[in-house]
Amino acid sequence: MRGCGDTGIRGDGGAAVTAPPRVRPRDAATPERQVRVGAVTIIPLLQLHYRVHPLRFFPDLDLAAIDPDAWYWRPPYTEDGFLVIDMGGFLVRTPDRNILVDAGVGNGKQRPNALFTGRDDDWFAVLRRAGTAPDEIDTVVFTHLHVDHVGYATHFDGTAWVPAFPNARFLTTAAELEHWIGGAAAGDRARLGEYIDDSVLPLRDAGVLELVEPDLRISPEVRLLPAAGHTPGNVCVEVDSDGRRAVFAGDMVHHALQLAFPDRSTDFCVDRRGASTARLDLLRGIADRDVLLFPAHFPNSTPGRVVTDPAGGYRYEMVEGDPL
Repeated sequence: MRGCGDTGIRGDGGAAVTAPPRVRPRDAATPERQVRVGAVTIIPLLQLHYRVHPLRFFPDLDLAAIDPDAWYWRPPYTEDGFLVIDMGGFLVRTPDRNILVDAGVGNGKQRPNALFTGRDDDWFAVLRRAGTAPDEIDTVVFTHLHVDHVGYATHFDGTAWVPAFPNARFLTTAAELEHWIGGAAAGDRARLGEYIDDSVLPLRDAGVLELVEPDLRISPEVRLLPAAGHTPGNVCVEVDSDGRRAVFAGDMVHHALQLAFPDRSTDFCVDRRGASTARLDLLRGIADRDVLLFPAHFPNSTPGRVVTDPAGGYRYEMVEGDPL
């Protein structure tokens, strides 16, 4: 595969030894944009730019069989043979609510991944530039409880980890929390870190973590959509306002490769088959319609429309939005 030529790694599937990931902080070149969906304004809040070798996410991928000129294998979706997996969250501003969908890796936390540990990014400054202070957030929705979706939910106050959004309720499902605090997740916690202890359980201890139904309506414009598979209590978030729709997919679509091959799940999916089924259901429901998709990790967190690819699978048409 030509795209991996500078990594020194063989493109021969899961037997290859993969290169370490790369990261660079969000910088001034990162666009700050907003997208309108009816009366709702959505602002991507990017924390960092992550680059990872394809086999770390898709260990059984046959790199030699991939067309290096395929749309999903070119920039901005890849960089020097690495997958572009940007990380952060989204501000959803309705006429009367300030909702945060997911909360990045966070700062000052110890993680097995050296690129996640002890970070000091300006993510809260990004939130403020979007016109919202932490104490104005009333709801934080976790699409799921992976390490890179819950980090900014808490901050260290000098004594303990406490909720970072003092006036918010934090939403997840019972199935999701039970999985991550239970024995079935011990292996995943070993490789991702005991992040539940510093980013989720302090919310429960403070009485602000709510276990909700996976189809909860949060406001007239915003509701949850059940999407178990990637994790047992995984949800999507739908915005529906003035005849316009958007869906936050979380990690159901980690990378553009999964649009071209929607049956392919990542190594981070708890139930790969279930994740594939949920992803196909989502894509079939929004493809070729005026529905914006907000994947959690696409380049610069850029939303787009999903269109059917005559060659098979789907393609992505990015929607840049308006400058802040």
